[in-house]
Amino acid sequence: MNQALSQIMPVLPETVLLCFTVLSIIAGVCAAPSKAKKTADGAVFAGLAAAFCLLFLIKTPDAPFAAAVVTLKRILTGSAVAVLAFGADWLKYKKYERFEFAPLVGFSTAGMMLAVGADNFLMQFLGMELAFFPLLFLTAYKRQGERSTAAGAKLAVVTLLGSGVYLFGVSVVYACLGTVDFAAVAAADKSRVLPVLLWGGAFIAAGLFTKAGVAPFHLWLPDVFEGAPSPVTAMFALTARLSVLGALAALLSVPFADLAGYARPVLETAAVLSVFAGGAGAVVQTNVKRLIACTAVAMNGTALAALSVSAMGAFLFSAAVDTVLLAGLCAVMLSLRVGDELIEETRILAGQGRAKPVRGALFSLIFLGAAGAPPFAGFLARFDAYRAVSAAGSMLFCLLLIFGAMPLMYVYLRLIRQMYAAAAKDELSPAPAPMKAVIVLSAAVSSLMFAATGF
Repeated sequence: MNQALSQIMPVLPETVLLCFTVLSIIAGVCAAPSKAKKTADGAVFAGLAAAFCLLFLIKTPDAPFAAAVVTLKRILTGSAVAVLAFGADWLKYKKYERFEFAPLVGFSTAGMMLAVGADNFLMQFLGMELAFFPLLFLTAYKRQGERSTAAGAKLAVVTLLGSGVYLFGVSVVYACLGTVDFAAVAAADKSRVLPVLLWGGAFIAAGLFTKAGVAPFHLWLPDVFEGAPSPVTAMFALTARLSVLGALAALLSVPFADLAGYARPVLETAAVLSVFAGGAGAVVQTNVKRLIACTAVAMNGTALAALSVSAMGAFLFSAAVDTVLLAGLCAVMLSLRVGDELIEETRILAGQGRAKPVRGALFSLIFLGAAGAPPFAGFLARFDAYRAVSAAGSMLFCLLLIFGAMPLMYVYLRLIRQMYAAAAKDELSPAPAPMKAVIVLSAAVSSLMFAATGF
């Protein structure tokens, strides 16, 4: 009995979340049409809150990567709460009264938690599928919207492609070692099958890179971000990419820890490409959603840089900071409303700093953090990763990362200039309460974290 309890404890938070999510579907179906959405939302909120609390109450297992798993799950559950809050307001704003949004978010979040905390390849794969399958429906949630439907179709193709490539890599690992268990793979003698094993690992990495939107497998990301409903765009930015990067970190920390030296050139190349591609793509964007997509690609580069030198602390710090800043950007996106219309073009920011100084200041702090401008939080996250890279002796790699970050900084400084250089042509509606809360939190983190760290 005690052994069974010890085995289920690591997955208890996601199990509880899954149970509450199933209850939300039952409640949504059985409740009166006028109460179905509120009932389903409440059940999923309760599940996320319970999972988040359990992550603080359950003792962390004494195993490699276990502490990092708990941290990543906390970030995922907290981010999912923000997504639900965004979604509840957006559904009311767009007059979509269907209750399915919250259960789909709940299932997807549970899958992400399973993928991050898996101890074998099969469970990791099933977790990612549980995470991305609901995202297909969420992306195409606007059934009558051509962009939403097209984005859902593109995501389906990308997801299937990434899953297929990942599974092929896992099959190669199984053929070489006869197991898919992380601990068994870590303990196995890999010397005789090393070339084939590295070949399989390359396919696994390619599958994960595709799902996370890591360059050069990122081209689908701006289109899906733009076409998806705005809260779903936020979910991609905050949770989906992080869960896949967390799964990659788990592989590098446990089954393939002894092969980290072989993975390093691949991760360094992907990191540099992501930083340059994200920054260069951001320069030409006029759509807020596509800009957030490019920002997420660049942030993927920072996370991969930390993983390339096995700097788990820098990876987790970057994950936490970037998630908060992306949440702020998504809240800004969802607050750009003129009357009954949600504006997705960056032109709407013109003059808004002069029209509403407080709102302009908060937006500016978030933009400075996302740009990585010193001494704001985004800079500290990058600085921590770059310091780990330079300490590992990769000065050229570090310089490339710094140089690649310049275009993104230029883009966000240009947006700040745009907010104060001209008079506002349109008056933005007051931001809804969930957006206000996230904007204030993100701006506070961006501006105050450097003081808390003693920088």
